Amino acid sequence: VNDRNRLDREVLLAHVTGVNRVLFTYPWLYDGGMHYYPSIRFAANVIEDNHQLKLCMRNITDRRTGRWDLYVVSEIYERYGQFRRGAVWAKIVVPNIPVQNGVVHIIDNVLGIVTNTIDQLIRENNQCTTLIRYINNIGQTVRSYISATGTMVTFFAPYNEAFERIPEYIERRLLRDRTWLERILRLHIVVNKELTSNEITNETVVNSVDSIRQLYFARGEWPRNNISKKLLLIIAYCVIGGGIRATILVDNVAAVNGIVHYIDRVLGVPYQTLYEIIRNHSKLQTSYSMLRNIQLKYSLDPWQVFTPQQNFTFFIPTDEAWNKVPTSLKYKMTDGMHWLALQYVFKRHIIQGLALMHTDLRERTYVMMNNEKVVIRRRGRFFELYWPRGHRVARILEGGEIAGINGFMHMIDNVLIDEPDLEALASHNLNFFSFLLPLILVYTVFQQ
Repeated sequence: VNDRNRLDREVLLAHVTGVNRVLFTYPWLYDGGMHYYPSIRFAANVIEDNHQLKLCMRNITDRRTGRWDLYVVSEIYERYGQFRRGAVWAKIVVPNIPVQNGVVHIIDNVLGIVTNTIDQLIRENNQCTTLIRYINNIGQTVRSYISATGTMVTFFAPYNEAFERIPEYIERRLLRDRTWLERILRLHIVVNKELTSNEITNETVVNSVDSIRQLYFARGEWPRNNISKKLLLIIAYCVIGGGIRATILVDNVAAVNGIVHYIDRVLGVPYQTLYEIIRNHSKLQTSYSMLRNIQLKYSLDPWQVFTPQQNFTFFIPTDEAWNKVPTSLKYKMTDGMHWLALQYVFKRHIIQGLALMHTDLRERTYVMMNNEKVVIRRRGRFFELYWPRGHRVARILEGGEIAGINGFMHMIDNVLIDEPDLEALASHNLNFFSFLLPLILVYTVFQQ
């Protein structure tokens, strides 16, 4: 603590759970911060629960080694007294010391009060050394946002493991291109806002310092059994920026000048090919099951991008979009006899030679990979695709932009497909064989 004069009775009481509430580490290993205990305070010389300052335990696991550390977290949702909004994390050094009237944990930080700026917090975090190196590489441009105390800032700080996911040749380009690096780091900063996890919903959209690109958020739940075999819903928060989706590992860390969230990806920097993203995305499994049987997947999964023709803009239908396609048509496309027709349909959704972000989309007509024309037009605040020949419309989903090494994908809510796609391909093959058959007959006659 920089200012020891701030250590008073209220701060000391912030380290004590309420009456008849005991925090042992074992039952809280897999809680995920869902439950909490209030601290205590003196009110008219009476000890009572302080529900303004909440205490819980969080388990943070290193995904590379499997080792985990247990933290105690004091969280404040509304500022009062000298306590700021946000959470203070303290690592438990010695856990579960039994005493006569409860249990004691020895921790490495003072709970409740905040005395460090965002810049000081990430410098003291040994999992942010790569981030500090990148910030030092571009000078004071980004540091001025996270070190100044005149305005409140929300900073999404990537851990070292986030930078380790980036392919080596992209990392070299990132360090070489200081303009791109500055844009990437500015994408992680939101000014004039203390954004905490309790404010995050699936509809939350905020403007980053980058000013061109916005940040979207997703709040997910999944069931998990804890030690007591009770089913819990673990809540995960994700931030989406520049086409990259990052999970918030450590949330709501309070600083003098804002809030820090530590994330597992670098926003705006691709680390997978388009095909790898489709394979791993939970909303694109129907498209993946179709793509893995056609030759188009080799174009979407290059080892490295060497020419502009290897870049793509892929308007990819989600699983819900494929559910709108008639079952009979979808069955024919995947029966093993019409893979070329299916590939022709997918190429109708791809622009080759251009990697268009959502901010690059304009109202104009594009020639797709199958040489058909598709119109991109704006309807309200959304863009949509219009296929004139088939009279099909597909809306581009907000926040559905995904960045890959070889281009961008935009999720859409409909499929540009029609029943004549099967017949057109069949007639094309029939015309080809009708042209080839006389040549074969002439060849056999001359051989005789």
